[in-house]
Amino acid sequence: MWRVLFFWLLPLCVYAGPDDGGIMLINDSPFILTATIQASDGTFLGQLSVQPKQQKNFTTNLSYTQYQHPGTPDVSLTPYTVIWQCPSEGFYSMCTSVSPGSLCQANQCPGPHFCAPKQKSKEQPPASTLEKKK
Repeated sequence: MWRVLFFWLLPLCVYAGPDDGGIMLINDSPFILTATIQASDGTFLGQLSVQPKQQKNFTTNLSYTQYQHPGTPDVSLTPYTVIWQCPSEGFYSMCTSVSPGSLCQANQCPGPHFCAPKQKSKEQPPASTLEKKK
């Protein structure tokens, strides 16, 4: 019994290692939101568009490499900051101190939780009033 359990769980444990810095993002609002993920020092890590009632995974690999170069940061990438933005470029909410492996929901973060409607663009008159003749 323990052999079967061991060989069944081994691939799962190898895949879900401690080097994955992933977070689950859930848009529990009625608006299409853009999630911007930043490192603890403010470095941009990624941006995802999330539809209402949709979930997405954001993953960054935190494994150590032997590559050395001048200016290597001495700060950690975690905890993350997730900024939820509206399509109209408005601010919806922001979660700070999001740890790897955690769940981040737009309505659970502090913020106004409202998106203003997009401004309607004023239609410009055509550049030319010439008509095409057949």
